[in-house]
Amino acid sequence: MKKIIFLIILLVPIKIYSMEQAVVDINELNIYQIQEYVDKGYLNYEKLIKLYLERIEQYNKQYNALITINENAIEEAKKLDLEYQKSGRRSLIHGLPVIVKDNIDVEGLPTTNGTKGLLDSYPYKNSSVVQKLIDNGAIIIAKANMDEFAFNATYTYSSFGYTYNAYNTNYSSYGSSGGSAVAVASNLAVFALGTDTGSSIRVPSSANGVVGIRPTFDLINTDGVIKFEETRDVVGIITKYVSDSAIILDLIDNAEINYVNYLNKSLKGIKIAVIKGFMNPNTNSNSIDYGKTDKFIYDMMNTAIADLENLGAEIIYLDNFYLTYKFDATTMCYNFNEYIKGTSSKIKSLNDLINNGGYTQNIEYYNNFYCNNDYKKTDAYQTYLNIRNNNIKTANNKFIENDIDAIIYPTLKTELYTIEEAKYKQIYTPSSSTAPLIGFPAISIPMGFYNNLPYGLEIMTQANNEKIIYQIASAYENLNNYYQTPSIAPSLYEIPSEINNLLEYYDLFKNNKQYETINNEVKNYLINFDGNVDNINYLINKYDEKNLIDEPTIKNDDCNYIIILLGILIVIIIIKKVKK
Repeated sequence: MKKIIFLIILLVPIKIYSMEQAVVDINELNIYQIQEYVDKGYLNYEKLIKLYLERIEQYNKQYNALITINENAIEEAKKLDLEYQKSGRRSLIHGLPVIVKDNIDVEGLPTTNGTKGLLDSYPYKNSSVVQKLIDNGAIIIAKANMDEFAFNATYTYSSFGYTYNAYNTNYSSYGSSGGSAVAVASNLAVFALGTDTGSSIRVPSSANGVVGIRPTFDLINTDGVIKFEETRDVVGIITKYVSDSAIILDLIDNAEINYVNYLNKSLKGIKIAVIKGFMNPNTNSNSIDYGKTDKFIYDMMNTAIADLENLGAEIIYLDNFYLTYKFDATTMCYNFNEYIKGTSSKIKSLNDLINNGGYTQNIEYYNNFYCNNDYKKTDAYQTYLNIRNNNIKTANNKFIENDIDAIIYPTLKTELYTIEEAKYKQIYTPSSSTAPLIGFPAISIPMGFYNNLPYGLEIMTQANNEKIIYQIASAYENLNNYYQTPSIAPSLYEIPSEINNLLEYYDLFKNNKQYETINNEVKNYLINFDGNVDNINYLINKYDEKNLIDEPTIKNDDCNYIIILLGILIVIIIIKKVKK
């Protein structure tokens, strides 16, 4: 069983790892760039994991984004380094650190669902989605704090406390995947997994300036996930960049589509609908989706719409997108009681947890007749499914009748709440009354900052059409890359300017066998760089000395030419001897 460290319950921060240095800044790199630097020899996976662990140690105290870390992460990285050197990487996420929301099973780490009553709940195996990540070489570096039992979207609050916004800790992270979103935004990992019932990936992604996708219902296997509402819950991905999201979804979904092929494409021929009712700044409605939109968000949306038009998309306006909303988490208790059988927990049911008392949310409401009786076998459940199926039909008709590829709207309609405001204010978002009710995919991407806090644009399309989402999101991001490292979580090291001169030499000669000895010495220096620049000039001088003492060598083409001449000469000599 893996050893773990409970980050949140430490009373005194303990420095486990020495301060790490590197010759590149990891904070704003995408997946392609990280792997490119590994290929160049600037990083290896052990160094990468140490750099992220250093950030976790430094910044998790202010965010409270993580519950546990994997103490074996460095050893796992060393093994993946050896594998990479021997046979190459398994995939583009080989050796990369990922954070997993704490309602998703990771073998060797407890799945708490945000409650201290489940600290002894170790799953007997990985969830299906985590197993896919591991099979592709990812390293589960930590488990993320979450709103307990994934109940709330306005904040993330659990037995382990509140999670705070990545850009300003006076503000809410939103939820329920707040820990995952904050962790990615503050660079505690390359990417994270969350879950989304009503808006739990997209809303915290918007509030923390990152990319969060809720995929098509059932596109990602949810075995080994504690579910809140079975017909709406999905596992999704949180990243800094759209390209990273496409790479990861391609590896963990159940489809055969390569989403990366749809990145960096023109929007010519793409038709996008704007729902006017979702961005009205003048209404008196108090509806969560059709209520008043703050003027600055309305202005941001209009700027985004103009950008999409300039990128080639056709924009049309629709008045509304009405679906019948019916919340039904009646299956929650039964699902939990079935789930807990696959763990080591002393808690054997929701009732046990309630009696134990190790929780903070109002879970007593769900402890009812259906805890031990399968609600899915009732007529009431069938009625619920009928409503859902009617919603799907209505939504598909809206797409077909208007010949549209996607619908856009603001992820959040009001200025972000402080932690104190989030405790009593209602959330205003179209996110929960659109995609979750019909199983459609939707993504929230950054569309700008207001008062130094980020806000998101949401893109929704029909089921199993994630390729269109990535096409639109990628084009928009290429025009407006709004991600930025939070000022309250800056880089922990500075890269000396002198290193650039050495890198120029190394990049120039690294594939030249004549410089193999020097190159190996430089590569070892770069991988193990500790901030000491004393050896930089020494190594540069070795390259210069090698250039000066190199004797002229015969090139391959010259060798071939000489061999041909020698062959002709030999033939001539033989012919002369035969004539004699």
